[in-house]
Amino acid sequence: MEHVDASGEIAADLAFVDMLRHLRVRFQHEIAGAVPSADPDVLLALRQETFFQFAEFFYALRTHGIDSADKLERLARLHNDHLVELSQDRERMRRYGLTPERLEAAMFTGDNLRKLLANFAGPMPGIDQSDLSRLLVTVMSAETCRKLVLAAEAAGFIERVRRPGAVLVVSKGDIERIFGKVIREARYLATGS
Repeated sequence: MEHVDASGEIAADLAFVDMLRHLRVRFQHEIAGAVPSADPDVLLALRQETFFQFAEFFYALRTHGIDSADKLERLARLHNDHLVELSQDRERMRRYGLTPERLEAAMFTGDNLRKLLANFAGPMPGIDQSDLSRLLVTVMSAETCRKLVLAAEAAGFIERVRRPGAVLVVSKGDIERIFGKVIREARYLATGS
């Protein structure tokens, strides 16, 4: 066990941990408060760490201005580059619980890249549920992603739009708004400004 240091580093560390805990609690509180459904399974899914990551993804899309097929294609290519880099580091793959086959299946190439871009270029831009799980492969399984999509739909945060050969996930904007509000609040707490 580390000794208490006189410079206040441990106190600062503990204050930061407290701020992180506050961030998670505030996010869960805000999300649960925005859900009209009292279904305990939906609320349980929305309280999972993976839902925080799910919300972070949609927040990143919005805040990075990914609002066109061209910008989404750039994201897909960066995603592919990241997966290639990850596939060359067996230890990182092991830590993430990933296999070369799973990484290869999560790549956007050929037909699945064209489908991703066509779905996003439509009148109601969305990401197919299977493509969403590809983009989130390093933080959750495809099944976890599917369950979160269903919970988010039941909560009214997203709309699932059926198209031939696709189930598009379209955010209504509330997830991003709540995530941004909570992150900003945490930043203010952490920096005092």
